Amino acid sequence: MTDSLPLFTIAPDQPFLQRLAQTLFDDRARHELFGDSALQDVHILLPTRRAARHLAYEFLTLAAQAGSGTVLLPCIDTLGDLDEDAPQSGATPLSVPPAIEPMARHFHLLALVRAWAKASGHLEGGQLTPVKLSALAFELEAFLDQAQNEQLDLARLPDLVPDELAENWQQTLDFLTIITEYWPQHLRETGCLDPTERRNALLAERRDGWQATPPVHPVIAAGSTGSIRATADLLKVIAHLPRGAVVLPGLDCQADDGLWQQIEQDVSHPQYGLAQTLTHIGATRQHVRPWPGSEASDPDQPCRTDIINQALVPASATANWVHTTRSGKGLAGNGLTGDGLAGVHLIEAPDMRSEAGVIALVMREVLQSDSQTAALVTRDRKLARRVASELQRWGVHVDDSAGKPLANGPTAIWMRHILACLADDFAPLPLLALLKHPKTCLAEDRAAHRRLVQLLEKRLLRGVRPPPHKAGGLAALQAALATPDRRQDTDDDPDIAAFLSRLETAFQPLLTADETALMDAHCAALLGVAQALLPVDDSLLVDDEEGRALAKLFEKLSDQATLAGPVSKADWPALLDMWMMRQSLRAQGPTHKRLHIWGPLEARLMQADVMILGGLNESVWPPMPETGPWLSRPMRTALGMSQPERQIGLAAHDFVQAAAADKVYLTRAAKIDNAPSVAARWLRRLETLAGQQARHEQARLLHWWQQLDQAATHQPAEAPAPCPPVAARPKRLSVTQIETLLHNPYEIYARKILNLTPWEAVDAPPHAGHRGTLVHAVLEDLVSRGAHRHDDVPAAILQTADKLQQTRPGGTAILAYWQARLAAIGEWLSDFEAARPDWQASAVEASGRLELEIDGAPFTVTAIADRLDRMADGWVDIIDYKTGAVPSKKAVETHLAPQLTLEAAMLEAAGFDEMTADSGAARRLVYVHVTGRQPAAELTEITCTPELIDGARHMVEQLIAGYRQPQQPYLVHIRSRTQAARHTPFDHLARLKEWRSMAEVEHG
Repeated sequence: MTDSLPLFTIAPDQPFLQRLAQTLFDDRARHELFGDSALQDVHILLPTRRAARHLAYEFLTLAAQAGSGTVLLPCIDTLGDLDEDAPQSGATPLSVPPAIEPMARHFHLLALVRAWAKASGHLEGGQLTPVKLSALAFELEAFLDQAQNEQLDLARLPDLVPDELAENWQQTLDFLTIITEYWPQHLRETGCLDPTERRNALLAERRDGWQATPPVHPVIAAGSTGSIRATADLLKVIAHLPRGAVVLPGLDCQADDGLWQQIEQDVSHPQYGLAQTLTHIGATRQHVRPWPGSEASDPDQPCRTDIINQALVPASATANWVHTTRSGKGLAGNGLTGDGLAGVHLIEAPDMRSEAGVIALVMREVLQSDSQTAALVTRDRKLARRVASELQRWGVHVDDSAGKPLANGPTAIWMRHILACLADDFAPLPLLALLKHPKTCLAEDRAAHRRLVQLLEKRLLRGVRPPPHKAGGLAALQAALATPDRRQDTDDDPDIAAFLSRLETAFQPLLTADETALMDAHCAALLGVAQALLPVDDSLLVDDEEGRALAKLFEKLSDQATLAGPVSKADWPALLDMWMMRQSLRAQGPTHKRLHIWGPLEARLMQADVMILGGLNESVWPPMPETGPWLSRPMRTALGMSQPERQIGLAAHDFVQAAAADKVYLTRAAKIDNAPSVAARWLRRLETLAGQQARHEQARLLHWWQQLDQAATHQPAEAPAPCPPVAARPKRLSVTQIETLLHNPYEIYARKILNLTPWEAVDAPPHAGHRGTLVHAVLEDLVSRGAHRHDDVPAAILQTADKLQQTRPGGTAILAYWQARLAAIGEWLSDFEAARPDWQASAVEASGRLELEIDGAPFTVTAIADRLDRMADGWVDIIDYKTGAVPSKKAVETHLAPQLTLEAAMLEAAGFDEMTADSGAARRLVYVHVTGRQPAAELTEITCTPELIDGARHMVEQLIAGYRQPQQPYLVHIRSRTQAARHTPFDHLARLKEWRSMAEVEHG
């Protein structure tokens, strides 16, 4: 070993690629390193393609600054994707078998997993569905890649599980024979390699070639930590080449030997990976020098990196913090309390949305300058997408280096809606999601399509879902359309029926497909339906990033259909979702050149003027250490596989690299999905060492974010008091609407003057109103046929309910819960009728009216009486069924619940067509509270006197006369009723909560 090994490092606070380019572009510096070599002779190896593109940009920038007309760039390669035609100093070109295509590998492994599951009996009883089998194949791929990254001998796996070990480990070992026996055999037969294995082979062939015949041109490996074994082997060879150089990112050269020995034993330390790489190369830190041009201007002045490294020492070394901060290299006075953490801002937002908003504000603020750049560095893909979305409020589109899953592209989402419709049997929510998607058009144009969708939604999709149909969801909608409800307008039913027919025709490829088929058939059916749902002249897969990605995916799925095996209709949507989620889609359209979203690996070598490290929570950054589903920790150790904590060390190194920039924001969310989160260990270490001084930006930015969507001035709503013209006010109200006018006039204003009708929610569950409608219909039918006087009333009531359930919203679901109650109601009704021997006849759902002359103008009160019973003595009982609350006698006597009293007035005035003029007057007002409990029904009887009737009539005259005054407003909830009646569908229109809460605040 010689002391002149060409090992270098660039400190984290230095822009890595910029310093690398500056030194190599400078002829004098380059000649001192490599002798008489031109820039184009240099061969540079970098970890990522983005770093390679950025380095080329740095060279071009330097050439432009120097006024060079042209510049020949060096050969820039990536370690993970070597260029096989790159210069090799006379050696033969690299010749390695091709890599198996990733999708083909997945489906070949999937076939092996299925064969194993079938042989072991795990397919029986649906233990392993196709979705679970595909997930197992992906897990196998990940395990195989990790083993090949660490160059492990998987043939040793059988030695890891003693015979006496638990049966599940024996099953795991049996399962892993897929990759220890069958998979290698398949690769040999096809003449291919795993992608990771091929990369290792390329690196090994280049390593051996350069070792045997050292290249005459300079070779520089820069930015790699050597975490992959094959890469570390190549770094070792390059470090011993006559004209080679290895530039390590952010090696800590300040730690003393004792601390370094502890670091070498701590796999979660940020320097652990570099320490292992130096050992593998056969070097020590003494062999590593600063890269020319990256030396610190004042080595004795502590920098940001010194403080971060000190904060992140192994736990056993934290006892030295006090000594170091008081006397070590001037940290006290210059670092912790001086300029060491200047430019570092810690922001703990209350939730992820606030964190994304604050980050977006910081990035938007950077654009106020002419040339500053900003980058968000995060492992959290949700946070990255949120920030990109928040930036769009200013019309700023940012490039996310990781892209987004193909499944989240517009066309892919639309296709997922198609499959969701089929999977959920055209349930209202997925059906509306598909029909309202901008791509769907089943009419001559989008305007006509939207009109038909709105008609369909109003007619059939809002409220309770139509009863199921044996022919499927679309047939259920057609059947529901053929059963008109008297409460709905059916004039547009022919248009709706034709629209549903077109929809069914478009879905024929999927509806008529076999229940189980190969994937090529599923793909063809899906694409056929998608094309049929598009406007006539539109293309399905357009020539853009997403269109090409989808076309490639469907082509691969079709090619691998035989390997994937038969797939059922039920499993196909979830499988396609899984496969699309694993395909990345790059950003489409132009993005801002000064704003970026990077992953930690990319940020290791690149630096923006403002670095934002987001999502700094445990289990996110750093990731949760997981052993995986296959091997326990002792097994991993015996096999020579690294422990999961190694990933924490790599993540820590990336954190240090990014946090050492000049201006840094460290952000986290205190809650994620409404659950408290735990701050990343590095933040707590820094706070323990440096105190809370870095938080002074938090209040400003959070305040800005909170104010962003708030108006500068706020004028709270006042309680509405509309006074429409007298001519527009209603001249006809029902008895229930009269009661509403007494309690909540604003509802009458909305319904009768504005002509508004509230819509039910889409796919709403059956509620009390539906239950009341069914019970009323059953009792109406029973009494109208005279069946309520038969001996077996419980059986009759159940038969009637069974007949009517299909014609009433939610009838089937209600009947399933109310059968026993209906039988109890039948028992009660039988006893009730037996106790009334003087009954003669009944009129049900009787229509009545009361014509009044109020202030010289006519006014009509209408009613539909549930039941009018004429008794033998000539008197009439007015009966009303209530499944909800029953008004009190006091409310009836004070005319606050005037429904039955006004029906008595109509009877007195011969206003019921079903009752003859000599039918007699009302004797009793009877409320029947029908519950089906114990007792099944309860009676509230009120004697109907002439004074009570006259009082109700007089109340209506006074009430309507008052509302015929132009200055009389329609107020909101002027009298309290039951809790349910206090909340009406028009409260949001009246902005009730806003002005009522303001009034409560003002009055304490």
